[in-house]
Amino acid sequence: MWANLLPILLGFVLTTVIGGLFASFLQHRSWQYQNAARLREEERQKASDVCQRMTSLVDKRLYRMQRLLWAINGRSNGRITREMLDSRLRDYDEVLLEWNDQLNARLAVVGAYFGKDVRDFLDQVVYEAFSEAGRSLEDLLRRAGNSDASGPVDEGAVDDANAEMVRLNHLAYQLGLTMMVRVREQRIGRSAPGVLGETPLSDTRPR
Repeated sequence: MWANLLPILLGFVLTTVIGGLFASFLQHRSWQYQNAARLREEERQKASDVCQRMTSLVDKRLYRMQRLLWAINGRSNGRITREMLDSRLRDYDEVLLEWNDQLNARLAVVGAYFGKDVRDFLDQVVYEAFSEAGRSLEDLLRRAGNSDASGPVDEGAVDDANAEMVRLNHLAYQLGLTMMVRVREQRIGRSAPGVLGETPLSDTRPR
């Protein structure tokens, strides 16, 4: 009798043990998959937030610069008051403070989520272009003077400043589009490219 029961008991034990191990393996695999999916979604959300904050700040500074340029030109031609020009300058100074407050921190987080090429484009192209345009804008502001009799600023200088605004807008678009595409395609965080096979970001706008 025991001789007949022994194979059955042994088979039951082996089936239970092996079945339990297999079920545990499947459960672990399922947990790993769900955890990986959760981490990917968290990473995507964080990268999306970084993209939104960065593009919003770039657009905000560009718009304040454009408004200040309009005010400088309008003041030099007597179309707006000194008070309005001062108001536009305060708005620009406000966003400039926000821009410079976490300059390197933004570079680090953009590099961490979007890759080395986007970080370098932000640092070496976007930051530099905004800095150059800011110096030109401040020079125009000095030329406009503080009195009603200062006369119009040089039209060529205004045209150059407007061309710089166009260039900045193009760079802002490049930066925003690249980050949004990488969020969409999940090429972010640990999957962010260091050097892409695609056309690298660059200042392609003719000067």
